Amino acid sequence: MKKQPIMPDPSVDRRLLDNMRQARLSFEEVDLQVEELIAKFDELIRQQKLQRIKQKQKN
Repeated sequence: MKKQPIMPDPSVDRRLLDNMRQARLSFEEVDLQVEELIAKFDELIRQQKLQRIKQKQKN
């Protein structure tokens, strides 16, 4: 005869689900911060390219 699996307490499920939701929100926040950094680097690269082009035009 097989033993029946023990069902965890519903409060444990709620706690774990809340933790997973919080982790997802944290990852989403980090993702947005990384996107912001990438956008800043893209702008910096664009400005550097523009500066090089203007400098070459002067020569």
